[in-house]
Amino acid sequence: MKFKHIYYFLIVSLLMITACDEKKETILDVQFDQTEVQFGKIEINQSVSKKVRIKNTENSTDTFVGTIKILDSPAFTMDFSGVLTLQKNESKEVYVTFRPTNGQSYTGKMNILDEEEDFISEMYLYGEGATPVSFTYDKSKLEFGLVNSGDTKSLDILITNSASSGFDLELSLSIPISDFTITNNIQSLTLLPGITEKISIQYSPTVTTSSKSLRINHNSSVRPNPSEVQLIGIMDETSSILSSIKDGWTQFESGKYSDSRQSFNNAMNKARVHVAYDSIYGESMHGRGWATLFNTASNNNALAAYNDFVATAKDYNNKVSDASLLDCLAGKAISGVLIGSSVERYQSVVSAATSVLSESQYYEFSRKGSVNHKDVRMALIQAYYYLGNYKEAAQHMDILDPSNAPHPTDAALLLVAIQTISGSL
Repeated sequence: MKFKHIYYFLIVSLLMITACDEKKETILDVQFDQTEVQFGKIEINQSVSKKVRIKNTENSTDTFVGTIKILDSPAFTMDFSGVLTLQKNESKEVYVTFRPTNGQSYTGKMNILDEEEDFISEMYLYGEGATPVSFTYDKSKLEFGLVNSGDTKSLDILITNSASSGFDLELSLSIPISDFTITNNIQSLTLLPGITEKISIQYSPTVTTSSKSLRINHNSSVRPNPSEVQLIGIMDETSSILSSIKDGWTQFESGKYSDSRQSFNNAMNKARVHVAYDSIYGESMHGRGWATLFNTASNNNALAAYNDFVATAKDYNNKVSDASLLDCLAGKAISGVLIGSSVERYQSVVSAATSVLSESQYYEFSRKGSVNHKDVRMALIQAYYYLGNYKEAAQHMDILDPSNAPHPTDAALLLVAIQTISGSL
């Protein structure tokens, strides 16, 4: 009987131990390494990723098998999908990406679920979508014009971060070593949305012409980077150019036509660097035309002079003085008839001579009185003759030589009269 009781006790004890083991609960402690992830402000349609670690801690009693899900917002995604298996004390790194599509705040959460999809743990996700930086500057070019050597001129440029920008505008400014500098040596700027900042650029000429760029590096994704503002400055050599023009006319009036042409050439070479010199460039070209026309030692002097007169009258007619323009048209008529050779050229002589005589019936070249309205009218007569307009030629012969008026309109007789009078001018 004694053994029977012992046997019964062992059986009961074994059953109790087995029952306790069956009732032992599985514990899963799977955690994120942080309670939330803040992505901050991100430009719309851009993305940023952050690393998150998931660990099956030592508090767990078993292997974790389950899933990770992101809820509440499609702006948050991760690089892991499928079933996650973690042994005790094992961890897994995943990357969570935030990509906003609108300018607004975003909130989501990341859940850990077991294989029965029961909730284990969660972490919150926060981010804000913002519009890209947009900025403007009021000038794409700063032209300082003419500045005397030793002087300094400043021009301003206004840079504005648009009120619609979702971020501060961050700029870095630079200019290559040159005659241009940024006032106060400003190298960087930060502008809040809606704010305008004035930048001053100084120009102190040391060379004849300067052309550089203000380089603007920035954090805008919607503008070319870097942006540039062109800088142009001219050392003022007006007095030197005018001196060359004065020398040219002095030499012309002294009969030194080759030297005169060279002085006008020197003036043109200095003046051609910028449109600011256009008026004195035209005056120089006009002077070179006359010096060339009278320089009979040069071959094709009439054609070269004619080209100068044509270019001056066409391109600089509203920039040279009225007196110079009249002299230029007279020179065009006189040189044009000397080279002739085409209907178009004779027509241009008629146009130029008519303009001179309409403006000044008794025209006289200010630099050489021997050139006057008679020479201009003779050029007009010859042009009309070569164009076959004998009637018009005869009418102007009557004005030029009234003692022999009326002049014949017969071509042969008219030619004799023209040759006779032209030899006496």
